[in-house]
Amino acid sequence: MKATLLTGKQVLQETEEQLVRSAQTGNIAAFERLVISLERQMLAVAAGFAHTPDDANDIFQDAMLAAYRALPNFKLESRFSTWMHKIVVNTALSNRRKLKRTWQKMSAVQAEYEHQEQYVEDQSPESTVLDGELNTQINRAMKRLTDSERIAFVLCHQQGFKLREAAEVMNCSENSVKVILFRARKKLKEQLAEYHS
Repeated sequence: MKATLLTGKQVLQETEEQLVRSAQTGNIAAFERLVISLERQMLAVAAGFAHTPDDANDIFQDAMLAAYRALPNFKLESRFSTWMHKIVVNTALSNRRKLKRTWQKMSAVQAEYEHQEQYVEDQSPESTVLDGELNTQINRAMKRLTDSERIAFVLCHQQGFKLREAAEVMNCSENSVKVILFRARKKLKEQLAEYHS
């Protein structure tokens, strides 16, 4: 009897379609396998709309629940990751009214996390103050963007989406994304003018 050995790639390619169809029948493990590789990126997208890391986690959890409930209606006409990102963005926008904490708090937590991740011994107190101030100003500037500008900026500049992928998530053309990104960059550049020389 001949045994067939599967390579790691073949195992991974228990295709997305097979996993989706299995998840649509109620297989939670299949849904988890679909989501696990996207989790970090979706949390980062949620963080682009949240006031604090806790809020980002709430958006992510709500989005996962919404996705699981909507899964039977997913037609496999787009990539699963694109469909999931649309749900995260929509959940973030609809939950935004519930988010009551300040961007400054997120900025402080984020700065603390970044300093733990990338500890720099020789950083002067002056540069630490400037970094904190810049972080606060970036968060304020981001807050002034429209929803579509923030979505485009988070997807393309913070998450590295291609224009085509961002256009799919945002339900618009690539040219529209370009225009929205141009406006977002212009606004941010104006608001942060004193920080770049």
